[in-house]
Amino acid sequence: MKKTVVLGIALLSIAATGCSSSPEKSESDIIGVGNVEYNSLYHYGYNKGCSGALKQKQTNESLESMKDETLSGIDAFEDGWRSGTETCNDGEFRSMYTVRNAQ
Repeated sequence: MKKTVVLGIALLSIAATGCSSSPEKSESDIIGVGNVEYNSLYHYGYNKGCSGALKQKQTNESLESMKDETLSGIDAFEDGWRSGTETCNDGEFRSMYTVRNAQ
């Protein structure tokens, strides 16, 4: 029983140390895409909107029918969706990320 208590305390100490030593994210660590800070709902909306626009070119299916019904109406998702559909409406996929060579 005593070994179990000591082992439990040791594991809790290790877990607490791991959490307390994790690096803090600063504002400069936020990924920026164009003028939109990283927001998973925006990015998901962009990707779904772009995919929808590409699919629409092939199937003539309605864009609205391809929208995620659960997230529809959430501003960040809607903004991303709109941006994705407008950017990819010519039938070509365009990533929202720009990769630059290190200088």
